[in-house]
Amino acid sequence: MNIAKQSNSQNDIEIADGLRRCKGDSAHGKSNAEKRFLIVDDSIEVRFSIRRMLRSAGATHVDVAENGEAALQMMSQMARKQTGYDVMILDYMMPAMNGIETLYEIKRRNIKSADQTRKIMLTGFYDQDVINEAKSVGASFVLCKPCDAASLTAAIS
Repeated sequence: MNIAKQSNSQNDIEIADGLRRCKGDSAHGKSNAEKRFLIVDDSIEVRFSIRRMLRSAGATHVDVAENGEAALQMMSQMARKQTGYDVMILDYMMPAMNGIETLYEIKRRNIKSADQTRKIMLTGFYDQDVINEAKSVGASFVLCKPCDAASLTAAIS
């Protein structure tokens, strides 16, 4: 089985399982045009690709951060304005602070506006321990790369 087919199959399972965890978050019931998105990835190509997918799905408010610390600062700024992101899409493997460490920091810093943010982690490899840890610190979904537009659209809907 090739990697892309395995990733898409795993993503289908993850989407089916993850949707029940999203009831009541700030993205639930909103159109993509109404949602605020934050993409966190150290790769400019990935940020551009995800932003393009989101725009194709109707998103109008998409911010990007190149690392976990920048994302935390942006989330804190939003909290000070008494608003927040509806959906955060973050990479697992980033230098300095990986995606799981970023999720831990959100909790440690007690960023209240992030409590209802749907957090979607992307990873280049399937590892059940990583998936379990990511979910234990707030990830609603852990999707395997390459992540196709259908999987990402299902996770943000």
